[in-house]
Amino acid sequence: MNTPSDSAFQLQWREALSVKNDAIDRDHRRLIGLINRVQGMLAHDSSVGELTQALDELADYTATHFRREEAIQQAIGYPEARSHAMQHRDLTHQLHTITAEILSLAHGGNTVHALAPELRQRILDLFREWLITHIIQQDLRYKPWIERFPSDWTPATAQHGTDR
Repeated sequence: MNTPSDSAFQLQWREALSVKNDAIDRDHRRLIGLINRVQGMLAHDSSVGELTQALDELADYTATHFRREEAIQQAIGYPEARSHAMQHRDLTHQLHTITAEILSLAHGGNTVHALAPELRQRILDLFREWLITHIIQQDLRYKPWIERFPSDWTPATAQHGTDR
């Protein structure tokens, strides 16, 4: 049986993940970096406090990214924008639920390995779902709509709260 640290994998940005929009691609690179950071913490037995701080940072940046992506989808007339936004809400909910569960189980200076292996595995599974199901299968679906615009284009509504 694989333990969470055995099954951790480092996500890599590849051009095949590009939606051909600089802002979204930059967001996805940063999200991959944050996910890799959390996975490294799970593999190297960081403190629970460090883990929850990293998960909070991931949640904060995810919210910024989702707002930007949803504004762009609205501006380009992406027909699946509404269902895509619902998927964003689901991913956000899962991330907050896992973080809350970790906080409720943590005691003082516990390390990540004090958490149940099933919980650590759920975090890794969420990240796999995020990359495989959401970025690869869902985000790339709007690529034909966004490719009609220059790669550096973002509507004014998507520029609010940018993180450059």
